[in-house]
Amino acid sequence: MTINFQKGEIRYRLVGQGPCIVLLHGFLGSSKIWNKYAEKLSTKFTVLSIDLPGHGKSTVLADVFSMNVMAETVKAVLDHLKISQVTLVGHSMGGYVSLAFAQLFPNSVSGVTLMNSTALPDSSERKKERERAIKLAEGHKLKYITAVVPNWFFERTGQKANKRILKMVKIAAKTSKEGIQASLKGMRDRKDLTSVIAKANFPIQIIAGKNDFVIPLEQAQQLAALNPKCRIDVLNECGHIGFLESKEDCFKALQSFVLENFL
Repeated sequence: MTINFQKGEIRYRLVGQGPCIVLLHGFLGSSKIWNKYAEKLSTKFTVLSIDLPGHGKSTVLADVFSMNVMAETVKAVLDHLKISQVTLVGHSMGGYVSLAFAQLFPNSVSGVTLMNSTALPDSSERKKERERAIKLAEGHKLKYITAVVPNWFFERTGQKANKRILKMVKIAAKTSKEGIQASLKGMRDRKDLTSVIAKANFPIQIIAGKNDFVIPLEQAQQLAALNPKCRIDVLNECGHIGFLESKEDCFKALQSFVLENFL
């Protein structure tokens, strides 16, 4: 299903009945990564998964996808569906979007799960890495994708690891060059949203990979300490793609959080 938004189209999938959970994928992902999660959660919840701008089958809307614009995209889908209250589950970039949404539309948020994500902005070194990535994606999109995706995993050798990496590469390859660059710019420019966690009056969950090279465990633990309403679940022997690399443990952690707080 699609809606029109800012002269483009946003693709979404809606299943189930009950309180609404919104699943937001990360950079180079799509709503497809959540298919199994949505199927399981839909027995008790309405589950909405969205292709964020420039990803999956959604349109590239601008040269820069700020986290606020992406959050407004999510709100537009919710308004179209007449859904007023949601729990947001965001992986990596999807977590940045979830926090931006919570800042812009606090009365619409029941809870937030940050999965391999953070509220902190890019460091100066990370901004430089984004700039290099923007340039590489300009002329060598697939070279960029095949170079970056394996670094998201803890296990990178063996049949099982290769299968996971290939799955993510195939999903990432559907992201256009323009979508990649616009998202990199938006992540580069995003603001510090630790105050959203610190001031939240709704439950927050942080799911962290013990071996995440993108969002270190120590950083996730520091964020969890900002608010007594925040719980942290750590996935052992897991990198940045917890929903796939530690699929069962990650789902159990998420399921426990939403069942405890939103039914």
